[in-house]
Amino acid sequence: MYKEEEFSCQRDELTIRGIALIPEEKTDTAIILSHGFMDSASGTLPYGKQFCQEGFAAYCFNFCGGGLKGNSDGETTKMSVFTEVEDLNAVIEHVKKQGYEKIILAGFSQGGFVSAITAAQRDDIEKLILVYPALCIPDDARKGRMMFAKFDPENIPELIKCGPMKLGRCYPESVIDKDPYELIRNYKNEVLIIHGTNDRIVNLSYSQKAAEEYGDNCTLKTIIGGGHGFKKAHDQIAIFHMKQFLKGKKEVLTVDVNLTGRKIERKGSKSIITLPFNGKASSPYFHGEIQDGAADVQEWAFLKMLKACADYRIKGKDFEGKDCEIHVVNSNDGEKWKPVLKTDSEALSYLNEADCETILENRKKGPIVHIYC
Repeated sequence: MYKEEEFSCQRDELTIRGIALIPEEKTDTAIILSHGFMDSASGTLPYGKQFCQEGFAAYCFNFCGGGLKGNSDGETTKMSVFTEVEDLNAVIEHVKKQGYEKIILAGFSQGGFVSAITAAQRDDIEKLILVYPALCIPDDARKGRMMFAKFDPENIPELIKCGPMKLGRCYPESVIDKDPYELIRNYKNEVLIIHGTNDRIVNLSYSQKAAEEYGDNCTLKTIIGGGHGFKKAHDQIAIFHMKQFLKGKKEVLTVDVNLTGRKIERKGSKSIITLPFNGKASSPYFHGEIQDGAADVQEWAFLKMLKACADYRIKGKDFEGKDCEIHVVNSNDGEKWKPVLKTDSEALSYLNEADCETILENRKKGPIVHIYC
């Protein structure tokens, strides 16, 4: 349970307004969520509620001039990536005054770029979550094409029409000579980047390059088929990855499943579906191949899956280069999957007692199974 309350703070003469989600149990950690271009705090609120359910305080706010529906002060014609950095810094200082010792930033699209720049400028950001971060903004300014706006980058006008929103010259001018990676690379703590493979607004390559710049402290998760702004199943997968990151869990196995058949048996009103499969598994800790005999057995009734169990063995090498086997029993009670792992690897022996969580990223050929512990 949590309470929802309005908050405000100042950036120069402008008032920044937002919504704070405060869990009943006291926490020392607050997550500040930054919305994307032309959006508002309402776009980040569903994520804030998810984080709050995990025990974190969440602050969703409206950038000054950052959209048409936000209630913060400021004009869209005076907004830029760097005025939004100033806004975010003001919110961080406000949240710290509320007594939180740890601050995590979560930014979406332009809010992701803003969060990344801000984190690189400070030394008090615990973790950083970037969701399809718009690191393309400087390149777009150089091309004279930013979202719905078109202009001559050699002769930027004072006012730029961008769909229903008017921008000022400061918006492209402030970034046109900037290297986005130079602006963000100084951040040294843990980073999670989530990006869809079908993003038509910010190409996945920008996040791939960012992950390289951040190095070993960064995890990049791609959402197969995800666009710019996740929906339904893609959103659930993204939230799952974010929650695991916030809880400090690591993805110990990524299982690439290839379905090889389908068998259906009728038992009264129920159907038993057996799905044999093969495939491979990989992670920083293990690489291997699924062995013969792997199958997912599902029980269905009236178009609803009642339960399922995927039972398979993977043979390969652990991170020490030693031959080993991992036995996976992944059960579903009709609501969610719960994996149990057993291994003969000494280096991975902690998996035998681990509390694991998993989510399936569905594809036609078979799912990708993400197992965390």
